Amino acid sequence: MKSMKIASKVAFAAALLASTAGAARADLTINGAVGLPLNPTAQIPQPNGARVQGQYYQLGDTVFGDVKHYGIVGAMRAGDRFEVNGGIGRTDAPTALSTLDKTGFALGGKYLFSRETEPAGVRLALGAGYNSALFDNIHLYGVASKYLGTLREGRTPITGHLGLRADRYDLNIGGGGGGSSTRIGAFAGVEVPFTRDGSFQFVGEVGTKTIDGGEFPFSAGLRYRLPGQGFSASIGAVRQGLVDDTGFYAQIGYTFSTPNAGP
Repeated sequence: MKSMKIASKVAFAAALLASTAGAARADLTINGAVGLPLNPTAQIPQPNGARVQGQYYQLGDTVFGDVKHYGIVGAMRAGDRFEVNGGIGRTDAPTALSTLDKTGFALGGKYLFSRETEPAGVRLALGAGYNSALFDNIHLYGVASKYLGTLREGRTPITGHLGLRADRYDLNIGGGGGGSSTRIGAFAGVEVPFTRDGSFQFVGEVGTKTIDGGEFPFSAGLRYRLPGQGFSASIGAVRQGLVDDTGFYAQIGYTFSTPNAGP
């Protein structure tokens, strides 16, 4: 009986360690920070690590046609607890909304308050960012991430996220007359592994409105990533909140890391 208990604890520790590595290899948000498709998490790249990701967001269908956002983003770890992220993106709008078309850059940073060598505790992070291609969005956030247990013993744990964010959008790009919008809200997310090693995961999130008169944002999708491998891909449904419609997103990227770089 005692040996079985020890074996069980070893198996759970191994799964937890695998999940810690997975957290460091998480995908990037629409703005480039490590996190879920829309919202950042209290995770940063591994030591001396970085991630590059191509992405496409069909933000929704208006009466004039589709609004889309796509580009290339990246994130890297700087020092012990700091993440630098950013990229280049473009928002495409229908001809009738051509004043919203814009190509621009994203830039952000995140500070992790708790070490990744504390897997059983709550990770806390603060960050900020700017995305000129996405309606000149300026955002500030605080987020907590925590392992919530496993569906079955020995499997990769479920990870939960809870945060607050403030967003400012410029809706007057190109003289469109939309003014600006500033809101403070909350968001929550979850990563639920389908397989024992966590190679397939459900990734979901929901939040309060980030724009005056908009709809609440959410995403729900499937992520594929083999443990120990840098490649990953995700696809799912998304409503970013700027358009009152649900579209889809697709992400594909690669994580670069230095083996045995330390905690």
